Amino acid sequence: MSVSTAQVQAFHQRAFCLRPGEAPALARASGDSGFVAHLSACTRGATGWDWSFRLTKKGGDWAFASDGRLSLYLDEPGQYVPADALVGEAVAVRLPRARENLFPHRFALHGGQGGPVLAGGVVKFFLPVTFEAAPALVGAFAGRGGDQLHFALMVSNHPLDFDRADAAVVDVGTQDEPGVLKLLEHFIHTHPRALWPRGLPYATQTGPLGVPRAVGNGRQDLADGYGWRRAQEAVARGGVGGA
Repeated sequence: MSVSTAQVQAFHQRAFCLRPGEAPALARASGDSGFVAHLSACTRGATGWDWSFRLTKKGGDWAFASDGRLSLYLDEPGQYVPADALVGEAVAVRLPRARENLFPHRFALHGGQGGPVLAGGVVKFFLPVTFEAAPALVGAFAGRGGDQLHFALMVSNHPLDFDRADAAVVDVGTQDEPGVLKLLEHFIHTHPRALWPRGLPYATQTGPLGVPRAVGNGRQDLADGYGWRRAQEAVARGGVGGA
């Protein structure tokens, strides 16, 4: 059947985000600048390693590295490893773990060892975190407990966009899932009212700690990609959102 954008959006908001009403009109995908700055400050300048780079040029005490989209000039000791890497070889670059504008309408935080490892499927946790508790969630995942982990935490980047079951999304590879669950368990114990349960988003199951869980399929399912893909498939099949 023919699938319209309006049908997919309606299904996604109602069956996946589980919004009680209409979605807010958010003019900027980059979010509210003041709120984004506050979330970034909650990371306390946390940095981590990103292994998605390769050296493209190298001089005596400087180098250029690129991940295919971003090119970085590196001229400080310890900014990348291994220090003796040759041009064309993979390197890890130390970058801020807070990431803005990676995904529309999301503030992102990577683990201390970078984003999620996609081989073997990406596990997704959907957190109905409140607006008031979102800064504490970012701070908890930016702490030392996340230094040895690969993951991406995506949080709504506007104060008006927390009335949803997926106000925060965690993407993590299977090998790092236990470590992320440990972080999440400690956060829930410390902030027992931080999550406002809204039910199970479409195509998810109740996971550990009672948090909605799903398994995504590659890069297309990162952040909000999984929800949009499943919504489109449901509408195409003439599911409950297709009417």
